[in-house]
Amino acid sequence: MTMNTPVINTLTTHGSLKSQLCWLRSGCTAALMVLASGCQLLDMASFSYANANSTHHWATDARTTTVAFTMVDNHIILPVSINGSEPLNFVLDSGAGATVIIESDRTRALPLELGAEMAVSGVGTGPDPVARVVKEVDLSLGDIRLLGQSVIYLPLASIPFFDDLDDVYFDGLVGYPFFRRFVITIDYDKQLISFSEPTTAGVELDQFSDAWQELPLQIQSNVPYVAAQVRTGSEQTVAVKLLVDTGYRGPISLTPSTHDELEEPVEYFPAVSQGLSGDVESRVAMAEFLTLGSYRLNKLPVSYEISGGESDDDSNGLLGNEVLSRFNLVFDYPNERLFLSPNQRFSVPLVADRSGLQVRPHRSGGIIKNIAQGSTGEASDIQVGDIITSFDDTPVTPVTIGELKRALGSGQDTLRLCWLSGDQSRCEDLKLASRFSE
Repeated sequence: MTMNTPVINTLTTHGSLKSQLCWLRSGCTAALMVLASGCQLLDMASFSYANANSTHHWATDARTTTVAFTMVDNHIILPVSINGSEPLNFVLDSGAGATVIIESDRTRALPLELGAEMAVSGVGTGPDPVARVVKEVDLSLGDIRLLGQSVIYLPLASIPFFDDLDDVYFDGLVGYPFFRRFVITIDYDKQLISFSEPTTAGVELDQFSDAWQELPLQIQSNVPYVAAQVRTGSEQTVAVKLLVDTGYRGPISLTPSTHDELEEPVEYFPAVSQGLSGDVESRVAMAEFLTLGSYRLNKLPVSYEISGGESDDDSNGLLGNEVLSRFNLVFDYPNERLFLSPNQRFSVPLVADRSGLQVRPHRSGGIIKNIAQGSTGEASDIQVGDIITSFDDTPVTPVTIGELKRALGSGQDTLRLCWLSGDQSRCEDLKLASRFSE
């Protein structure tokens, strides 16, 4: 096995992929990509055919490779090379139906030949953004090399949640083309991911101990779905179908319009996030519990999507990395199954924001994108566009921005924040308080 360390020198923070990019599903069905002309349809067919018939190569005979990853604001960051480039920062995103390259400082330097334009769909209530197809791309990750891939290129102008290049902390997404070929093991405790040929991993999977639980996966439109149960504030346990999305940094989102038994919450706070196709309006409430197989997580925040939520393939919402990272996981797409084993974070409480500050990664820290009305954040001196540089004397970095957000949802009364406002440095004790109301 080969160990590679992710490159994070050009990162300096970030946010979520649900309100970001986890929803991109492209390349396989007309429903997932809005195409207007015969030329685009032809290019779509070429895109799908190229990836279905592309090959991959192993650098060793082991036919398995292990790479280290970095957690950046609940996103799994892996080192991926494009056509022999230096390692770039890619998010492992089970909710992405294609490999995606995002316009960033480093991808601008790649000699990419951009092909036809096409519209790609994501969550949100606005228009679908325009992307470009890039053909004959080689992707290297650890000891694996995928050859002759067709990928999606998203220019900065088509990504509504990045204002400029200083907001862009990752260079792309690793999605379905890797998941469909390999058995993928994610060890959140050790921050290691293994990619193995199904024939190599099969014997080990069949010999898993009782500490692992096997759940069936449904692979539809290039993304995985799992059955779960949620007990909401109505004291009713509801069976739901959720997209298993390592690219969504939150715990769980539900789309009430997709299920007769999913009622909008009574006690909640409103939230607005940005998806690939525009705004997503949510109501955040606490659920009694979520069950996956025989495992149960109690008292967790749930985003009820009032507009722009997940509803494809008769699904009812998303299962995000805030929940998934409490297990070590094995994705086995070839056999449509998921293995779970609780890890060291399983008992760590899931918290809801108590500040009203919407923080996203930025090259210089954590940038304030929005401040909720009536929140303690609104009563403070901090403003939209300011950049938080430290909290309780802890510098805000790619590694610590997740800790900052957990601190903003903690039970403490105040949190010491320092930030940049233009060219001025400021500090203040921010009061924290529950945002839930009827």
